[in-house]
Amino acid sequence: MMFQFKSIKTKIITSSAILLGAVTLNAHSATATYDPASGLVDMPVVEVLSGGTSAFYHAKLQVVGGALQLVSAEPIPAVTGQRNVYDGDTNSVHVQSVTVGADDFYVKLKYVPGSNPMTFNIDQLANNAFTTCPSFAQPGVTPGSCMLSGTVTSDITLTKNIQWILDKAVFIGGKDNANPATLTINPGTKIVGVGGQGDQAAYLWIRRGSKIMAEGTPDNPIIMTGPTEQAAGDWGGFLISGNAPVNGCNDGVPVCEIPFEAVNTEIFGGNNPTDSSGVMKYVQIRFAGTAVRPDEELNGFTLNGVGSGTLIDHVQVHEGLDDGIEVFGGTVQMKHLVITNAQDDSLDWTQGWKGKVQFVLVKQSPDIGDRGIEADNNEKNNDSIPRAQPILSNITILGRSGQSASQTVLLRRGTGANIWNSVFTGSPVCLMIDSPATFINAGSPGSLTGSLTIQNSYINCAANYKDGTGATFTTESWFTSEPANVAGDPMLSGYLPAAGSPLTLGGKAISDPFFSVVDYIGAFKDQNDDWTKEWTVQNSL
Repeated sequence: MMFQFKSIKTKIITSSAILLGAVTLNAHSATATYDPASGLVDMPVVEVLSGGTSAFYHAKLQVVGGALQLVSAEPIPAVTGQRNVYDGDTNSVHVQSVTVGADDFYVKLKYVPGSNPMTFNIDQLANNAFTTCPSFAQPGVTPGSCMLSGTVTSDITLTKNIQWILDKAVFIGGKDNANPATLTINPGTKIVGVGGQGDQAAYLWIRRGSKIMAEGTPDNPIIMTGPTEQAAGDWGGFLISGNAPVNGCNDGVPVCEIPFEAVNTEIFGGNNPTDSSGVMKYVQIRFAGTAVRPDEELNGFTLNGVGSGTLIDHVQVHEGLDDGIEVFGGTVQMKHLVITNAQDDSLDWTQGWKGKVQFVLVKQSPDIGDRGIEADNNEKNNDSIPRAQPILSNITILGRSGQSASQTVLLRRGTGANIWNSVFTGSPVCLMIDSPATFINAGSPGSLTGSLTIQNSYINCAANYKDGTGATFTTESWFTSEPANVAGDPMLSGYLPAAGSPLTLGGKAISDPFFSVVDYIGAFKDQNDDWTKEWTVQNSL
């Protein structure tokens, strides 16, 4: 029957240019067939991604005048393994393997906005077999590899048929918004950073004005990693710089633009809070981080003045030498983050970040690592404007209790934050507020300013509270001033709520369109809601 996708935001596809002859997906992928006599395309398995949920369909499409129109889409049970994937966030369909004659292709299809019946066009067609390196790259030292180096000022696409090698620092786009470029990365692509340590380390940097379009899928995540994949610090890491507001400038500066602390020749920040640096979906960042200079490190994933127009969803940072994700100002928004075994802080922010985050799992290594969250406004001027005040919901942090372990969450140096529906466990101390500017900015229990709050959350540590310098109230009184907060056993089974856990019905919806409506605390609704499956690093959880 005809299926109205607009009612459920599912737009399934294929493409007429490829399907004008008999086409079959390879046996290791979902299968699609085309019948020239009837003009019907049969796609037995299409996964439709919408928000953090998936639905699976058996779809049939009709070739009409060189285009494909939907005939039917019948729901089917969930399927694992290679499959066709439609991503509602980007209106793209990813078909990993289509055989045309003797060749095998990856095909990306895009929904034609406003088409009725719904129509899809080919956005990209890439041979799955390695042939040669493209003109923007040099041959690598191993068969099937190509090397990137220096500054790239033209639009380029990295495909999964090539192993991509970063030779030291690779910049996308010129400095200061000049010569902008877009880096597209296909599902299943692997990028390996080589070189040395310190200022010789390999890293990938998206500069201001340029974009990354890294669209992985659950069955084919994009991987950024080092050459040995044995330990943290195997390569430098991944950085994005944007044009969103940051703090740290002198009073009266109309547009604040500042140098990055570890590579101070790179500038970030601006006056565009809705700036877009592109898309990051289903991406793993592994074994990154290095000290460029003493106490000046590259993190696994660094976001410098990145704007809210950037889409970041389903990203894992694993085994980072420094912080997992560090946010330097901006307004960037993120969902479905997994941070595992960071050797410093897992999520760190400073310099006026006013973004939003929902659904985060942090799992610390038992042997090394600092805090789950380390939050600053500005180290040098704790009251610098714009003041950091992100909104965070549905965070689960499994802290560590070993030698040198500290707090699950440290709120300091004048930061604000509005924390909802979160669970913090396992550290020597769950919550600590520090620095006079932080206390003053918060107000006092019973008379909070709203700049620093926590609601509908659970904590369960050896000691739940600690007060830092300049305290005008206790961290305990701040936490307990909201009656829906609980210091007690959240009843976790690993990182998921156990049967009967109070987390499953203790949450509260946030009145903000960015946030998915939830009624639970922590990153997961229950044991059937494990959104980390398949796309994250095997055995990291």
